[in-house]
Amino acid sequence: MTFSKFTSLVRYYTKTNSTTFTDEEILTLANIFKDDISALIAKELGEDYFGLRFVRTLEAGQREYDLPSELMSRIKYVEAKLDGKNWVRLKETDLSIYGRPTDEASILERYAGKDPEFDLFDQSIFILSGTPIIYVFEGLKLWAIVYPADFTSLTSTEEMSTPPDDYSHGFPRQFHELLARRVSIAYKSSKDRPIPLSEKEKLYEVDLATAINAMKDANLDRSVLPSMPSYDGSNY
Repeated sequence: MTFSKFTSLVRYYTKTNSTTFTDEEILTLANIFKDDISALIAKELGEDYFGLRFVRTLEAGQREYDLPSELMSRIKYVEAKLDGKNWVRLKETDLSIYGRPTDEASILERYAGKDPEFDLFDQSIFILSGTPIIYVFEGLKLWAIVYPADFTSLTSTEEMSTPPDDYSHGFPRQFHELLARRVSIAYKSSKDRPIPLSEKEKLYEVDLATAINAMKDANLDRSVLPSMPSYDGSNY
């Protein structure tokens, strides 16, 4: 569904026009509920849906790096080229486990000859390593689950499911109508005298769950081998 068709569908459901339900109002609600639906999809699927790889340049002497603003509070994997050549995995730790001062000399002493780690703090990654951080172009790689990109124009003829760039996700096609329904429900419920929901809108939660369940087991080539327990209790 294109953004313009989505807008028309919302106004069809709400029986409004561009004056009574403006593009700005629809855009605000659509982005809010887009994130809600996306978070539920990511939680229920557990298939790294909405996963992306981010790369960033390591700066000399800098151990702390902000996380992407679109992060869905889910980090899968962190890598870095701390020597400028070879990728190494950074395992997560906590500063309370580290338990020492965080000045450069103390960090270098603590991690001398040991595998590097990172701590998540204040929406950033803090690297702990036995060598100083040197400049490495795109030397930090983050695998993470992120929200689809915010919608910016409802007049666009682009597909809503098309990623706007290489570092964003579009919104899955099978949820476009459901998102329009959710926006309609919010509009109707916001009135001083709430507008009754249609029968289809009343089924929103059920249809959303059905759509998410339909996305499970995306790889049909997987095989599952049932196993028998070594002891089945037949002696009792």
